[in-house]
Amino acid sequence: MNEQAAYLSEAIDAIVAGAGSLLPEFMLAFFFLLLVFLDLFKSETIKRLLPWIAVTGLFAALVTQILGGYTSGGVQFLNLLRSDGLASYGGILFSAAGIFTVLLSLHNKALEQLKQGRGEYFAFILMLVLGLNLMAKSVNLLMLFLAIETVSIASYILTLTLKYNKSSVEAGIKYILYGALSAGVMLYGMSFFYGLTGSLEFTTVIFWRTLLQANTLMVTVAAILVFAGFFFKISAVPFHFWVPDVYQGAPMPVVALFSTGPKMAGIIVILRFVNAFAEPGMVDFYSDLYLFLGLAALATLIIGNFTAIWQKTPRRLLAYSSVSHAGFLLAGLLAFGTDYSGSVLFYMTILLFMNFGIFLFLQIFEDELRVVTLPGFSGLGRAYPFLGVMALIYLFSLTGLPPLAGFMGKLLIFSNVWEAYSLSQNPMLLLLLGAGILLTGVALFYYIKIPYFLFLKRNQSEENLVISLSNKLLLVFFTLPLLVFFFKPDLLQLWIEQMLAQTL
Repeated sequence: MNEQAAYLSEAIDAIVAGAGSLLPEFMLAFFFLLLVFLDLFKSETIKRLLPWIAVTGLFAALVTQILGGYTSGGVQFLNLLRSDGLASYGGILFSAAGIFTVLLSLHNKALEQLKQGRGEYFAFILMLVLGLNLMAKSVNLLMLFLAIETVSIASYILTLTLKYNKSSVEAGIKYILYGALSAGVMLYGMSFFYGLTGSLEFTTVIFWRTLLQANTLMVTVAAILVFAGFFFKISAVPFHFWVPDVYQGAPMPVVALFSTGPKMAGIIVILRFVNAFAEPGMVDFYSDLYLFLGLAALATLIIGNFTAIWQKTPRRLLAYSSVSHAGFLLAGLLAFGTDYSGSVLFYMTILLFMNFGIFLFLQIFEDELRVVTLPGFSGLGRAYPFLGVMALIYLFSLTGLPPLAGFMGKLLIFSNVWEAYSLSQNPMLLLLLGAGILLTGVALFYYIKIPYFLFLKRNQSEENLVISLSNKLLLVFFTLPLLVFFFKPDLLQLWIEQMLAQTL
């Protein structure tokens, strides 16, 4: 009894000691419950306050993670979660994505007409952000699985927000089926890892050194199965089939969130895996896994870019564009021996503003002028030059052209891949570099379709579009970082380096 009491006392002390590292998550959980509770009231005043309560919760979590100081770097919660610089920076991106999603939702006509479940909609945005934070902090395979499933459940519900829309229901069902498949495959791979090591703490050197003693083929198969779940979240080949249907059927703000938040969290999880087995002297032992990741990155780049060429609707075009960006991020993670972590985080930060900007642009035209195909943009760039210029900025930045920060993001990735090739002479890196550069040209070919219709085709519509001041301000807000971080990329790089310095 004394031993059990002592063990229980130690466990409680450990929980209390690590609980402070979860302050942002506690905030998000509190506001999630508050939104669900307030949604029970029928008061119109309360209903109007719900999105601003959601923004308040997300902003509180954002400020907490920016200021820091609520925990010392590297504090762990029962060897399940680690609150370090990498997790904190990820949390900043996730909270920002959540705030942007709510702001876009306030301007979305379909969501404005939503009578039932409005509070639940904003509550599940907070739940998704909470799950993303837990994904970024997870250092235990079981905890990671629970975090991914938290994100998945929230994602399924957000996809099905517009229940009266057949395409939304179809997208939600497909999303659930693909998600269940990838989750099952991932969990099966995790069970192999536990059987081979007797541990679930995948970020420890001991975990990976123990795997060195196991059968190489078995380790590779287990890793591939685990990465199935990660690839589903970042929409990488071959778990990308859900992307075009979900992007086509889900509300536009939700699509913008899916194109950033889960992708960034998945990349951070993969980054933790890569950092663990990329230690000097261990890379050679995991050459098969390295080859698998390289082939996956190459396939994602090729399929994402070439499939985007044939798309007829802007939503599906940007869906496959999102797949191609996952390929660039995966390629950046393979640049061992360089500062690939900082470059990948820089790219993800720029991607956040590019994606929300272009999806806000699509939302304005879709809601006001019912533009759902590429020819529907014909002549609208000349009719609405402000929107046309904004679209050019976002699309050229997504392509990776100067003078926009998208160029700097890809330049940093390519520079790291070349530097890593110079150090290792690995032909896979050279292949990824060549493919990335060539496919950037392919990306220009399909991104330029929207400006082509905007400015070079004649406008057949006589409708007059009035752009609200809030929409204009949001468009400009998303544009500013794309200009600032091209001319002063060191501002963002220095901040990222300072955040990562907290990582233990």
